[in-house]
Amino acid sequence: PDFEDVFAFARDYEWDGKPALERDSVRERLADWYIKRQGLKYIRFRTLTALSRGQSPGPESSIGKLISAPKLQEIASYGMDMLGMAGGIMDETAPMNAWFQHALLYAPGKRIAGGTDEIMRNIIAERVLGLPGDARADKDIPFDQIPTGGR
Repeated sequence: PDFEDVFAFARDYEWDGKPALERDSVRERLADWYIKRQGLKYIRFRTLTALSRGQSPGPESSIGKLISAPKLQEIASYGMDMLGMAGGIMDETAPMNAWFQHALLYAPGKRIAGGTDEIMRNIIAERVLGLPGDARADKDIPFDQIPTGGR
């Protein structure tokens, strides 16, 4: 689920007798996810522009992944919290066909695939911002020639 899905759900779902959309905490979360969604949209536009000019995409992929994967996990977790006890149901009878539940199980894999959040931050820091890399004694040594304690 993305912003539109959770917005529609919050508009229609009754939480403590009133639509969830009337709660300040829900609107605050929705505003945060909307801003992230818009940022991701413009990051994708930058990637498409670079590709259309025959250029290689820049750091946009790393930035996009660093924002989208945790956002999915946040939406799924919050959606399950909104569902209360129904958040544990994972079949066709679950609200929204168990989208939140499936997304919560899928999100950790998405955060690892293609590089963890920490790796993405290092890529952005070193390659985009030009910050110095981590100090490592084995930086210029091929992997198969790194001395190990047992050999």
